[in-house]
Amino acid sequence: MARDDKEIGCETAEEAFRRIALECGAAFAASHARTMEEDDPEGPHKARVALRRLRSALAAFDQILGAGFARKAGRRARRLFRILGELRDADVLAGHRTDGPEASAATREADRMRRKVRKRLRRAEAESFAPKLAQRLETRRWLRGNRRARALAAQPARRLGGRALSDAWAACLAHGGDLAAMSDEARHEMRKDLKTMRYTVEFFGEIWAGKAQARFLGRMKELQDALGHLNDLAMLRREGALDAHHAVAAGEAMQTAGALWSQTAAAPIWWREGEGQARGETSPA
Repeated sequence: MARDDKEIGCETAEEAFRRIALECGAAFAASHARTMEEDDPEGPHKARVALRRLRSALAAFDQILGAGFARKAGRRARRLFRILGELRDADVLAGHRTDGPEASAATREADRMRRKVRKRLRRAEAESFAPKLAQRLETRRWLRGNRRARALAAQPARRLGGRALSDAWAACLAHGGDLAAMSDEARHEMRKDLKTMRYTVEFFGEIWAGKAQARFLGRMKELQDALGHLNDLAMLRREGALDAHHAVAAGEAMQTAGALWSQTAAAPIWWREGEGQARGETSPA
């Protein structure tokens, strides 16, 4: 059910984190079930997205979260994310090899990896991750215990959101502006920070909704697609499967990503730190 402007502006940080974490848990549970029952590559992909979103929420709301809760939830999410990563890589490789004996071999490897990952997920008790997270969130023991953190948790989410957005954006800008000069590993790390920023925008973005934010988020999504394509091509190169067509595609993706990053990095800041400003509030003169 969609929330109206009043609800968006008045939701406390505690309420916002609980809602976001439960949404991430439910999304993971659905995609995990799909991964275990179907061979569709979207299952493990979306399961990983849900886990990354949860880890981004843990970072965004760090000021109010108990250290033990955040550490345990983050460690568990990271472990499941890495297990699923092996299958995701195999599915991507199989998707890029579409003809001849190499395609058949890649498909067989993806099927083998799917069986292996399913066994590892069972051993890791992945099906219990979302229910246990929801059970923990029913109490308030996941909150940090000091007075300042409890007070912040009870305040509107926008008071915490502006700082979370600024921190996530600073991590992105720290990578510099020249994508072509970065190694594959450095671009991959930047891509992860950009994902964290995008998810943080989605957590808090409705509070500062407007044209500037919409343009920023649109460029972020395009940039992530271009960097994701570059990441897939880098994996093909490591596997010795990069042909002339892929090399041309890599050059085009690099140009697209570089232009998008320049535009995005130069965009004006559309959120506010401190108290923040919800939709419907009057801007200061």
